[in-house]
Amino acid sequence: MDREQEEMQFIGFFGVYKEASKIILSWRRIFSQITLTLILPLSFIFLIHIEVSNLLFRKILFNSIVMDETKPNTPQHDKLSDMISSEVITLLLFKIAYFTLLLIFSLLSTSAVVYTIASIYTAKDVTFKKDPECCP
Repeated sequence: MDREQEEMQFIGFFGVYKEASKIILSWRRIFSQITLTLILPLSFIFLIHIEVSNLLFRKILFNSIVMDETKPNTPQHDKLSDMISSEVITLLLFKIAYFTLLLIFSLLSTSAVVYTIASIYTAKDVTFKKDPECCP
């Protein structure tokens, strides 16, 4: 952008942050759009994952404690066993969905930022509509 490639090799640790902040501030609009469409949903997905996983795990833990206190081979024990199995399957399906969404949004947000930075440094036209071109 402002510097040649030879100069960029020796900017150091704090120089990288200074250069990154200059790029983000000068291209604020496109980075705001990337943040709102890709990074913010990724953050919400992460927070929802924490809460739902804790809720499901607490239910599994509570039911397994209750099941340990009931006599084996009784209708109540069998019902609790079925409930725990159902809750474990629900937790596993939720984890699969979470990791799928996490992978998709992480790859999309990373590739969008990298493509935008590369376009800025190569002086290409940078718009949010052209950003998805980097992703197949």
